Amino acid sequence: MRKYLLLLFFTLFSFSAIHAEITWNLSEDGTLTISGTGDIPGSAGAPWYSRFYEIKKVIIKDGVTNIGENAFSHYTALTSVEIPNSVTSIGESAFFLCTSLTSVTIGNSLTRIGNRAFGTCTALLSVEFPNSVTSIGDSAFESCVALTSITIPNSVTSIGNNAFVNCVNLKSFTFKGSTPPELAINSIFTTGSKIPVYVPANSIEVYKDALGDNYDVQANPKQLFLTGNNFYLQDSQIDGADVSFTRDFTTNWEAIYLPFSLKYEDWKDDFEVARINGIHQYDKNDDGRIDKTELEFVKMTDDESVIYPNTPYLIKAKKAGEKTLSVENTTVYKADVNQIECSTTTEKFIFRGNYKRIAYFVITTEGYYIIENGQLSNNSVYSLPPYRWYMKRENRNSAYGINNNNTAKEISIRVVGEETTGVANIQHASPNTQTYDLNGRKVNENNLKPGIYVRNGRKFVVK
Repeated sequence: MRKYLLLLFFTLFSFSAIHAEITWNLSEDGTLTISGTGDIPGSAGAPWYSRFYEIKKVIIKDGVTNIGENAFSHYTALTSVEIPNSVTSIGESAFFLCTSLTSVTIGNSLTRIGNRAFGTCTALLSVEFPNSVTSIGDSAFESCVALTSITIPNSVTSIGNNAFVNCVNLKSFTFKGSTPPELAINSIFTTGSKIPVYVPANSIEVYKDALGDNYDVQANPKQLFLTGNNFYLQDSQIDGADVSFTRDFTTNWEAIYLPFSLKYEDWKDDFEVARINGIHQYDKNDDGRIDKTELEFVKMTDDESVIYPNTPYLIKAKKAGEKTLSVENTTVYKADVNQIECSTTTEKFIFRGNYKRIAYFVITTEGYYIIENGQLSNNSVYSLPPYRWYMKRENRNSAYGINNNNTAKEISIRVVGEETTGVANIQHASPNTQTYDLNGRKVNENNLKPGIYVRNGRKFVVK
């Protein structure tokens, strides 16, 4: 009698078993959790097969490497599946005719989706392929009538025959790769009118050749390829975009200004980046004159660092040459010319980004400072390309711009976090010794009324 009770307890409450190195547990709410290492066996060999009609959700834990043929085929109660990063292959008909399946989460190591793997999963609403999948088999998603859009990552090299046939509600099909994958006959054919097929703008013709006349091939509006010499005129925000920025970099610090965000991991291998931190002025000789103005930048060196959109930064390539900064599924902002202001007692320094080329005569006429050839200059013979920034100085106490009083002889840029900056100093005319009131008006120094005045960047009081 004791043996019978123990067996009954195990059956009703544990629902656990071990098949080779795979451990499984079926909970009362219909969640099948599969752990361990190795492969999930085909349906005939699965220890939970006799209870397939109870299984509503499948959670596969890290360690499992492959999902066998027919592993969950005809599991009509199954609604969701979670596939971990460790799984590299989904076998033939693994989820075939799972007619209640609406959600599939796929890890980032999957390379192969077998023939009919999700065929006739008529309730499947969406599928997101990781950028590791290389092959999608014959009829892999045939008759998945609830799908409305498909995006194929650039890792896919082959799509089998009828892979998406009879997906009659597809509204769009997107290829991210610049080169079309190998396509079998009717790979993405669906009944009804032509659907738009979005491809990289520079690959339209090769996709037309690969797909034939059955498809309306268009440039992908959410895939942007920006280069260092092309204007950026985007007048609205784009969400969920893939964007890249390419230009020739030197090993000096350079100005950069982008319409999208980047995380530290996006640039750390090829670049160093520094953000504006503040401004300092010095009286080195202790003679009442400002001798040096220093613009301070801080090198960004940890995982919390972010390049924010429409914001001025310094960037330096670790090796010179053409390089690309890129990010997927991000927000690309419209071409706003934002600015950062740093101020001292007497001066205001304004940093403005540009998405259009600025002619050299505008730079010199307006007194803009730009970084070129590793130096900060306000007397350029070059135009300023887009995706950079310039600096302008203004006198805080005068409506008439900068005058030589109280301005530094020398301006330099210092990057905190390294010994040398790669940005050279520039010299200015020596300041005169004129005296100004707090409104920036020059006054007669020999006839001062009681009040507060400024001379050489310092305030003084006359009583």
